[in-house]
Amino acid sequence: MKTLSEAVSAHTQNEVSASDTDRPPIDLAEHDKSDPLDLPPEDQSFLEELAADGGPLNVTYTREGKARVSTSSYIGVAALPSGRRLNVTPKQTVSRLLTLLEYALDVSSTTVDKETSFSGAETFIDAFGALFTAKLRQLLTRGIRRDYTRIESIETAVRGRLDVQRQLQRPTPVPTDFAVEYDTLTANTTANQAILAATQILTRLVEGDTLAAALSRQATQLRQTVEPAYVTPVEIEAIETTRLNAYYADLLELSRLVLQRRFFEDLTAGSVASFGLFINMNTVYEAVVERAVRAGAAQVNSNWTVEGQGSLGDLIDGPHAVGMQPDAVVLDDEGGVIAVADAKWKTGGDSSGDVYQLTSYMLAEGVPGLLVYPQQDATERESVVQAKHVLRSVYLSTAADVSSPEAYIEKLEGEAANQLRSIIDDR
Repeated sequence: MKTLSEAVSAHTQNEVSASDTDRPPIDLAEHDKSDPLDLPPEDQSFLEELAADGGPLNVTYTREGKARVSTSSYIGVAALPSGRRLNVTPKQTVSRLLTLLEYALDVSSTTVDKETSFSGAETFIDAFGALFTAKLRQLLTRGIRRDYTRIESIETAVRGRLDVQRQLQRPTPVPTDFAVEYDTLTANTTANQAILAATQILTRLVEGDTLAAALSRQATQLRQTVEPAYVTPVEIEAIETTRLNAYYADLLELSRLVLQRRFFEDLTAGSVASFGLFINMNTVYEAVVERAVRAGAAQVNSNWTVEGQGSLGDLIDGPHAVGMQPDAVVLDDEGGVIAVADAKWKTGGDSSGDVYQLTSYMLAEGVPGLLVYPQQDATERESVVQAKHVLRSVYLSTAADVSSPEAYIEKLEGEAANQLRSIIDDR
């Protein structure tokens, strides 16, 4: 299973013409296809780049040369080089996208809906931006962290430690100039510069004017103490959170999602940056189901635990053996497996592959199992494996009509608890 960071595809290209910025956005759902689109060559090239190597989109062309964009399980946004925007949103299966993302990312659930006016965000990028701005406001309220950084410079007086080797290597030594090294307390840390870079990108991408203004103000506030800098993916991954900077953890994770896998290509010059940010809903939903099952198991029995992507015993001995890792493995107080659950972010009912996969997990441990789909117009289905193990297809209320994020999460976790209680009691 990919991490959420690995599931996000972020693509950036150099700035190009803004001639299409006033054209209506291209709005698609998951597993959708656009009408034929008359796109300029630079937009076609950018979309083809997004589609390459199993990317989040697919592009085909009609006989007349018009583009048709197909989507998969990725949701997100692409700001095309012409300035036109493409949105992909799971409109049929999620009622509170912001809450679902917050829950999947495992960030504190006390921030966004209570503290911002953006809780009704419907597009992925506005939901993500609302979550980001709430976390950034928390950080700015608490204070930007400064760390000591080693500086090498030429000074008119000795400061810190004299670097003898650099001093001797200077081509025209001046008696009053010294090559020195010293530590200084600065806000120009990799973490702060990564957050600033992510804030600036999101400011350009979000659709809501109020949200864009909030992010812009926060970027301005950051720039008062943090110098803008390009942060490489390697530097982002090397950022560690400790007891002293633990309050950075959520915002750093969100910043990683924005900044990872960025690349630049010289296409043309202009004024609007083209950018794509997509997240794989399969991975998001796996994280949601794992959290819901963990919380549900604790409701049933406080001594039960849940392993995400937990390893099971092998059904096959020999070279044909394959690893088996359901999305959630429920363990009793002695560490024994008592149930398994697998998340399937799809509509349209069970597939034979889904059933075979879960059946293998169940037989490996001799336990009941759940296939967990998002909410849709379908009813639960139940079968029995080897005349004793319950296999049940269930539909988590991801599109629940509730009044608050707390009620939304309570419903998800309560349903998970009820299903576990039922299949484990029936063993």
